[in-house]
Amino acid sequence: MRDKIIVTTHDELIFLIEDSVRKILSEKSEIKHNESSTLLLSLKEASEFLKLAPQTIYGFTSKRLIPFIKRGKKLYFKKNELEEWLDEGKKKSLAELNKEFKLNGNIKL
Repeated sequence: MRDKIIVTTHDELIFLIEDSVRKILSEKSEIKHNESSTLLLSLKEASEFLKLAPQTIYGFTSKRLIPFIKRGKKLYFKKNELEEWLDEGKKKSLAELNKEFKLNGNIKL
């Protein structure tokens, strides 16, 4: 095998390095997302994650307001489903509403 010397410009080298770093970060992000999507939380862990009292979470589960899994007498929660549940309650800012209306051709707020 022959060693080859590759000549590149400064800008090309920067692009290659940035592109490589972007790819690695993207791959790590995908792995982390996949790990968190299958992560099961106990009631105590869900309580800490949501910053809600366990009694509040029990109330939500009895009214079926929060996604949960029940096995025997134990409750489990998928972290990604809790994150989605939190996002459902998100209120849009005026800037987000204005952007949405502009895209739909409606008048500005």
